[in-house]
Amino acid sequence: MFRRLLAAILFGLFVSATNYAAAHHAFAANYEMGNVGTVEGIVEEVFWANPHVHYYIQVAKEDGTTELWDGEAANLSLLAARGWDRNTIRVGDAIRVTGALGRDGIRRIQMRQVVRADGSQLVQPPAAE
Repeated sequence: MFRRLLAAILFGLFVSATNYAAAHHAFAANYEMGNVGTVEGIVEEVFWANPHVHYYIQVAKEDGTTELWDGEAANLSLLAARGWDRNTIRVGDAIRVTGALGRDGIRRIQMRQVVRADGSQLVQPPAAE
């Protein structure tokens, strides 16, 4: 009985770890890692939480309309190790983001470098680390 229970628990842990690893390393499914681009706009919303921080950026198009882009950063621990906190980038900030673009024309970017309006640069570890 004990062996069956132990086997069931270990199997459950294995399945959970496998699912987490597959989900966490799915950046290649969401981003074209070799297609690096830049978007520039105003931060409309900040999602400061794990598993990854997101900055939603209103980007002005040439025709005067705007598009909402999802800038995906690393997790809280990796950002904190680089000195970032919840106030490093705030709602209303003008930023320029460079990183891998979303697949299939989806408006998302894996944030690698951020330049603020004052010209200061923020480099963060890739979210896939």
